[in-house]
Amino acid sequence: MPQFLHWFLRFSVLNPICLRLIGTASRRKRDLYIRASYLAILSSVLFFGLLAITATGRFSLRELAAGSANVFVYLCVLQMGLICLLTPIFMAGAITKEANPKTWNILLTTPLSPLQIVLGNIFGRLFFIMALLLGALPLMVVTQFFGGVALDTILHTQLVAFCLALFIASAAVTMSVTRTAGRKAAVSFFVITIAYLLATYAIDSQLRTPVLVGSNATWTTFLTPFNPFLVLEALLSPSQYVTPEVSSRPWLMGWITTHPVAGWCWLTTCSSAIAIVWSSLQVRKLGQTPIKSNWLKQLFTANGSERKSRVVTGNPIAWRERVTRHRNLGGVLSRWGFVSICILALIVLVTLYAAGGITPSEFRGSVLALVCGELLIVTFSSIAVSASTIAKEREDGSLDLLLTTSITPTTYLHGKVRGLVMHLLPMVLVPCITMIAVGILVLIEPSSATVGTKEFVRGGSVASIDIPVALFAPALLTPFVVIPYIAFCLTLGLLWSMRSQGSIGAIVSTLILVFVVTGGLGICLVPSSNMGFIGGLFASLSPVNNSFAILTPERTLPDLIKGGIGPANISLGICSIAAGFFWMGISYGLLRSMASSFVVTVRRLAG
Repeated sequence: MPQFLHWFLRFSVLNPICLRLIGTASRRKRDLYIRASYLAILSSVLFFGLLAITATGRFSLRELAAGSANVFVYLCVLQMGLICLLTPIFMAGAITKEANPKTWNILLTTPLSPLQIVLGNIFGRLFFIMALLLGALPLMVVTQFFGGVALDTILHTQLVAFCLALFIASAAVTMSVTRTAGRKAAVSFFVITIAYLLATYAIDSQLRTPVLVGSNATWTTFLTPFNPFLVLEALLSPSQYVTPEVSSRPWLMGWITTHPVAGWCWLTTCSSAIAIVWSSLQVRKLGQTPIKSNWLKQLFTANGSERKSRVVTGNPIAWRERVTRHRNLGGVLSRWGFVSICILALIVLVTLYAAGGITPSEFRGSVLALVCGELLIVTFSSIAVSASTIAKEREDGSLDLLLTTSITPTTYLHGKVRGLVMHLLPMVLVPCITMIAVGILVLIEPSSATVGTKEFVRGGSVASIDIPVALFAPALLTPFVVIPYIAFCLTLGLLWSMRSQGSIGAIVSTLILVFVVTGGLGICLVPSSNMGFIGGLFASLSPVNNSFAILTPERTLPDLIKGGIGPANISLGICSIAAGFFWMGISYGLLRSMASSFVVTVRRLAG
């Protein structure tokens, strides 16, 4: 073999770390279940979408092509969301897993260069994302049977998804190099990814300008090449999200603005290359033992003084979770920083709305984007914290000490839930406060807080109804939905933390289950949206769906609005309270089941 080819292969497909990751991970049932679930979700969406096309009974070529194109759009958006979710899962322990079992020093003594170590971790774990994309490609091609979807469009969407996976993989490895624990890297990366996508999409929606006066079509903005979902929108809806042929911006910025797909691919590829080079320069620092300085502690601690003992009140486990987690300076700053930023954004939106700076429709759209982002971050934070708490105590040996005390499994688990709820309560209250503020605004000025009128056929006659900015009753009852739902996520995270050996595995399993449950409720909302009270009940079971039902009831629950705004407020308010009791009952049942099998499961994992 030529020396150059051998050198190139050792950096790519014949990289020892890449071969080891593919060889070992391919035998895990978890990865098999993830791949099977990914394809099952896409196949279900494709099946029901094609079934909905043929169920209409209209088989003209134009309608079949339009329906096939709509199904393809749903598939692409869902695939992009799954790639955003699964790529950090595969990449979370890219380098940190080598450090946890104390094998990092051994790895650094091998002839592998730092670049080979980084590329091996990236290519080895990116292989599974490529397998997902290749497995989904036949499903995308099926949409061509009815027409309406060009082959180059399918290939371009797969290229956008691959570039997204490459960028996330490189960024995840970069974050892993700068961290000492895979759980912290995964939590930080998920939060940053969600915040970035939501922020760029929200800013882009405000910067859009119509192509013509009174037209629904808008021009793309300079942010389009920086967000994969905006790139997909420009690629799949060229008549509504129009790309300009020329741009007045400087050369490079103007080129990526007029070529969003190519601009996205080049931006992600160049950024990934820079991240890989930087990680290679920093990778050997993981083998060095950092010298920790306690100058801050010494500055505020008097010499020779002893800390006073604290009195444990109530459940000791809940007290321990509440007190010890508040000592982490990074956790305190991130938690209260999130609260401060979200409250500041709410104040700015309310001020602009009250001063007439934005229309009620724009205010409603901005609040919806803000609340959805808050709910996603809070949900993932609750999963990350709860799914790692028992596994972390098992890893550091503190669980063995707790089991020697008189604390029962019921006391331990209930204390965990209570302590974690109190720890996350400031973050959980943020979306609740946002929705309550909107509900109060509508309640104070119901006549001016309207986004327009909509006509419904009721009793054989056409009735016109003023659509408010939000339904005030369910908005005021948002805590009855959000807090029990977060408690359910915490309980589910504790369940998998109890059953898993490591923190990353518990977080992955809990994320998948929460995604399946929430996604299933979202799918159930589609056919039940025209079923009145039943549709409101399904909408209230998910905080995100509940937000859409409160802020956009005319689109989410049209049948419920036909009876009037007052009955819709009452019905959705009752559904919110019922959803809260539902999640409380599920959480209580899970806690009882966990308490009965706690000792057996913990001893089995301890060997």
